[in-house]
Amino acid sequence: MTSLKRVSLLLLCLCLLIGCHREQPQALTVTVLDVGQSDCTLVVQGDAVLMIDAGTATQREAVRAALRTRRIKEIDCLLLTHPHEDHYGNARMLIENFTVKLLILSPVAVDDWGYQLVLQAAIERGVAICYAEAGDQFPLGSASLEVLAVCAEAEDVNDTSVIARLLYGNTAFLFTGDSEEEAEAYLLSTVLPEKLACDFLKAGHHGSDTSTGVALLQMANPTHVAISCGKYNDYGFPHAALLERLAAVGAAVYRTDQEGDLCYSSDGATVTFQGNGK
Repeated sequence: MTSLKRVSLLLLCLCLLIGCHREQPQALTVTVLDVGQSDCTLVVQGDAVLMIDAGTATQREAVRAALRTRRIKEIDCLLLTHPHEDHYGNARMLIENFTVKLLILSPVAVDDWGYQLVLQAAIERGVAICYAEAGDQFPLGSASLEVLAVCAEAEDVNDTSVIARLLYGNTAFLFTGDSEEEAEAYLLSTVLPEKLACDFLKAGHHGSDTSTGVALLQMANPTHVAISCGKYNDYGFPHAALLERLAAVGAAVYRTDQEGDLCYSSDGATVTFQGNGK
């Protein structure tokens, strides 16, 4: 072999080695935690962490364990969709025991002592606080979270939920909190249809029949739907009528009361259900 050919071969091998070791983009993971009759979703992309709602206080250890097993000590964004205890119950614990950088809240005025303690803890620890408005965007590693709508003037606190869409590559995840008919109607009347399309939808209000209506499902057309509800809960969630609507759109439906944690991953092109991650 001539010296020129040897050098060319070595250069080719070097290029192949560099290509093989080139760092690939890390997948985005979305885990709907099994927190009984409450709500908490953990999103991780690379080193960036987003938590959507914090579960009820009685599920504190489940939330702690989810962070501990992933060795998470910092939360870039903590989004509390609305001021109900089953959504904010562990927020104060998170703020006091982890480094929370940004707290995103619904702009609704509320006189709730527990919620006020969350705000007080955030202020004392210098956590940045943002009251969500439609159009707000928050980076999350290579992903981004966009607030689509907040029906802040709604009479029912559930309908003041922050509705947000998480984008990663060509995949989209839609979160509606406990939004019901009024908030969904507001969303549909104020947001472009293409922004509602998603691969993953977290069913509103734990699978209530008054949420995740036909019109929203037709616009969103999700491939995957996750329902966070407690086993043998007092409300009969998820309601049969909702399950029928989900079956009609052909979505793959999984429930925390049956599966435990619901883990999904996205490579930027496809969303895949990974089971309970255990």
